[in-house]
Amino acid sequence: MNKNSNYGNFTEIFEISKKVFKIAEIGSKEFKTSALLSNFLKNNGFKVQQPYKGMKTSFRAEYGKGKPVVCFLCEEDALPNGHSCGHNLIAAWAVGSALKLKEQGYKGKIVVIGTPSEEGIGEYSGSKDLLVKKGAFKDIDFVIGVHPDSQWNVGCQSPADLTAEIIFEGKSSHLEEAEKGTNALDALIVTYLSIRNATASFNKYMHVLVGMYVKQGGVASNIIPDKAILEIDIRSTKSSYLMHAYKRIKEIAEGVGKIYKTKTLVKQISPIYEEYKNAPAIDKILYEKLKKQGVKATKLYEQKDQQIGATDEANVSRVVPTGHIDFKIAPENIAGHSDKFRYFAGSRNSFDPLKKSIIATVDACLEIENSQKVKNEIRESKMKI
Repeated sequence: MNKNSNYGNFTEIFEISKKVFKIAEIGSKEFKTSALLSNFLKNNGFKVQQPYKGMKTSFRAEYGKGKPVVCFLCEEDALPNGHSCGHNLIAAWAVGSALKLKEQGYKGKIVVIGTPSEEGIGEYSGSKDLLVKKGAFKDIDFVIGVHPDSQWNVGCQSPADLTAEIIFEGKSSHLEEAEKGTNALDALIVTYLSIRNATASFNKYMHVLVGMYVKQGGVASNIIPDKAILEIDIRSTKSSYLMHAYKRIKEIAEGVGKIYKTKTLVKQISPIYEEYKNAPAIDKILYEKLKKQGVKATKLYEQKDQQIGATDEANVSRVVPTGHIDFKIAPENIAGHSDKFRYFAGSRNSFDPLKKSIIATVDACLEIENSQKVKNEIRESKMKI
């Protein structure tokens, strides 16, 4: 429990959310956002390292020297239609939780890591995977992340995910001399339909989802397309299933390319977002702290094989115990990434669930700090990862 039941004024934290919402920078280009968040922490006594791990828009902020070391994941990026995923609220939650936990006299170390491009845009696409590979979480005892949603959840059921491009290169010619050309778009269309048929035949237990769109298909109707690009998103409840599907899709594309005499390249354009590994020792406490504020959340950490949006936070959960909260800011019929969800992410109505998430996070960290039993559980679960 917190030392006193009043965490003080949250106005400054809400202002952070509003400012990030207005800036709305896409992935790998979050320069103003990253500076705003890191300067806020620096001005509140945190030691800030920026850039961090070779990424210009990433940062690491620290306060304290003790144990346990908690890390808050601070997402920064927007989508092309703005903060339609609500990352402005995640950013405000991360810096707000760090500040309030510091004010409550947490004896461990508080870490905030700015994590660019969760949405998979640009050179830092899926940056949490890059941070994991570069050892950013080796000294962290436990992690907490959050996400705005259309319902309250604790824990996560995020599938494995990867994005790839299939590039077909043919030969251009005028329509009236089509026999002199090699139609790359024909190869793409046949590949698209073949992938649709193949994924329908996958065993049901594999829970494979495939999304595709034509990224490039030609320049004019009277010119045989010499280049066509198909972007593909593959998701599954297990990484092994995901890679099986990816291998099969590559075989299909390369086979069609041979038939249509195109040069065919299949390349992965994002890291693999792995399936989420829940940390019940942390999630149970987060659940109880929300309950004390009148929030009845769904216990996703007790459920299996749910298809919910993929996230690179899952890659962190594979190397360090990670608790998670989804907080409700919109009605259940409002889809994430939509313009309507963006409206709620910038609405004054989002502030109360944001505040409750910060209080639950801080109260959970204070309980973990003061419970040797929970600290032992977290330490044991980290050793098993």
